[in-house]
Amino acid sequence: MASTSARTHSTAGRIRTAATTLYSDNQSLLGDIRKSFNLLKDVAVDLEKANQFDKVKEIENAAVELLATCDHCMLLSSAIQSVGNNYEPPPEPSQLTDFEKLLKTEVAKQKAKSSSSTANQSMIRQFREAVWV
Repeated sequence: MASTSARTHSTAGRIRTAATTLYSDNQSLLGDIRKSFNLLKDVAVDLEKANQFDKVKEIENAAVELLATCDHCMLLSSAIQSVGNNYEPPPEPSQLTDFEKLLKTEVAKQKAKSSSSTANQSMIRQFREAVWV
């Protein structure tokens, strides 16, 4: 019984460590995405001043897509962290954990309580206010 308990603790600890590492790495990625969004806004402002409205619209569409990707990345990152923090290996060593199912369930939970779409709407509004003067 002690070996089962040690295996459970060891496995859960490794999963938790991996999830924490992924979450941390994703935070850097999210920061880079936000910097890219601001760069897109600056380029769009310059193009608007140059009366290149078609290109501005293309950049605006790319900015919206980038924010949607950022939102998805935040959901996945939070889901990974939650699965890592709450993971308990199955009682039998021969049983496998369905991590895909765990992540999908956790993403749905995170999405239900997320307010990032409101933040994205605010960022898009700021983008449009800066560009379409």
